[in-house]
Parts: sequence; structure tokens; C-alpha cells
Amino acid sequence: MVENWQIILVIIIVGLSIVMPIYYSHQKKKKAQQEELNKIKIYGESINEQTRRKH
Repeated sequence: MVENWQIILVIIIVGLSIVMPIYYSHQKKKKAQQEELNKIKIYGESINEQTRRKH
């Protein structure tokens, strides 16, 4: 007969195997978006600097 602690352990393992990949993919997507925003910021700053030099 399966004991209660074994059932709970299986539920925890299955739950983590579902939640952890979702969490890590979300973190990876968030990091990629942040890197893209930084690229845009750097580009905008370079355009502003070029404009300031002209005037």
C-alpha cells in the first residue's frame, strides 16, 4: 500500500517538473527583452550624442 508521504512526494516532484521549465523559460524571455531594451537605449543615446555634436 502506498503511504501518504509517498503520494505527497510524487505530487511535489510532478508539480516541480511542470513549474520549473515554465519559470526558467519566462526568466530567459525576460532577460532577452531586457537585453533588447538595452540595445535600443544605447542606440538612442548614440543618436542623441550625434545630434548634440551637430548643434
